[in-house]
Amino acid sequence: LYQSEVAPASMRGALSTLYQLGITFGILLAAFIDQMVVDKKEGWRFVMGIICLPAVFLIVGMIFLPRSPRWLVQQDRRKDALKVLMTIRSEAEAVKEEEEIYQEIEKSRREGEPAWSELFQGRCVRLLILGIALQTLQQLVGMNAFMYFGPKIFESIGFS
Repeated sequence: LYQSEVAPASMRGALSTLYQLGITFGILLAAFIDQMVVDKKEGWRFVMGIICLPAVFLIVGMIFLPRSPRWLVQQDRRKDALKVLMTIRSEAEAVKEEEEIYQEIEKSRREGEPAWSELFQGRCVRLLILGIALQTLQQLVGMNAFMYFGPKIFESIGFS
């Protein structure tokens, strides 16, 4: 979410794609490391240690990130939002984007907060049901378990 807020509009799609590619590559790398290490004595401990490394880097890196410009504008800190935007955009682009953010937030304030009951009306309820069904079916078909245990299953039935 932070990435999409601070990225220029022309790059948001590419950055989202790179983000998904990074996740997929991470899953592949995790499976590869797991296959190499997990059967060794105390190998699971090594795997758990490796899992912590990206989290530690992320937590430390987040300390140095500026606040979200949109959040700053919502907190009525427009000057701070402009300063953040000016570190990642030209002055003209920063001023324009800060004004756009302000206008969007003011518009949403005038419209009022959405009610939870709106989730269960019209098109939203159909999309909600579809999303829940897709998530549930993804877990019930067992693809995650098969991706993890597949090599061991094939090995146990005689495939090498």
